[in-house]
Amino acid sequence: MSGFTNPTVTLASGHTMPMVALGTWKAPPGVTGAAVEAAIKAGYRNIDAANDYNNEPEVGAAIAKCIAEGVVTRDELFVQAKLWNTNHRPEHVAADLAQSLEDLQLDYVDSYVIHWPQAAPATGRAPATRLDGAYPAPEAEGSMFPVDGDGYFCSDGGSHYTETWRAMEALVDDGRCRSIGLSNFNRAQVAEVVAMARVPVSVLQCECHPYLQQKDLIDFCATAKIAFQAFSPLGSGDTHLGVTASPSGTIPLRDPTVLAVAARTGKDAGQVMLRWNLQRGVCVVAKSVRPARIASNFAIFDWALAPEDVAAFGAINYGWRHLQWREVSMHPDYPFPDELPHKYALEKAPLALSSGPAA
Repeated sequence: MSGFTNPTVTLASGHTMPMVALGTWKAPPGVTGAAVEAAIKAGYRNIDAANDYNNEPEVGAAIAKCIAEGVVTRDELFVQAKLWNTNHRPEHVAADLAQSLEDLQLDYVDSYVIHWPQAAPATGRAPATRLDGAYPAPEAEGSMFPVDGDGYFCSDGGSHYTETWRAMEALVDDGRCRSIGLSNFNRAQVAEVVAMARVPVSVLQCECHPYLQQKDLIDFCATAKIAFQAFSPLGSGDTHLGVTASPSGTIPLRDPTVLAVAARTGKDAGQVMLRWNLQRGVCVVAKSVRPARIASNFAIFDWALAPEDVAAFGAINYGWRHLQWREVSMHPDYPFPDELPHKYALEKAPLALSSGPAA
């Protein structure tokens, strides 16, 4: 870590990543660009994007505007994109990144991560990008979220993430991305990639907040020299994705322990949760589209939590995962099988996806 203005970590690739990023997951059309612009002008230098969020063109336009206005240079920004599940097959990987680069108006991304370990929803027959639709659609229509005739997500069982990783390494070789990493992988899956990687795993992005503290996974990443990056660091709030009830009866933003720490420090609940992760050495992706909240989430560098406040978080590590996406658990590489209910029966594709309501 360094300084009081967005501390950084040096990745296994040798490149530097700011520890606090603006997240664009669930940022709706029409406001995403303004949020990115507000974040860059507030000092953010790390922008986290993904093609299935269906808003990368707005992200790219905002980045281009800020560069054109002299607010920031391209070299000062760290932009992360993600390989979608439809494009795990090695012959489809380059097409996935090419569409993101076009949408983001960039020649390269600083980090490119495999979004999920399982190639589902996917058919394995042809690449599908944002242009094909980031919503459930019949398999024949080529959506990023293909569903079969019975309404279940499709699955490509003939693709494995280690083969995908080899294709990702080729993208580093030709300069289209500077670092590569993983997202939503479990510990065993990360270890498998680390063991075979020629280009090192630089980033692991996973859900992580006071109710899902990921201590073992974070420790493993430290030994493997992987930067652990927390998405949903505030616990995601109340959304359609939370399929299991909170063990505390509330969400982290309203948790009594978190609120007590906030009261003692004179900060808000979101700020103390972000600061708590930073003091653990965890990078965070903080999502908001409101300029005031974007600025508030960034005002976490010139103060620190007391040791007793950091320790207080240990009492609320419930192991509660908000984003299970169990509708794709039929795939052998689904990362959270141990968290499914006993005798779980596969559910059909939902009408609302991680990026928001389906079209």
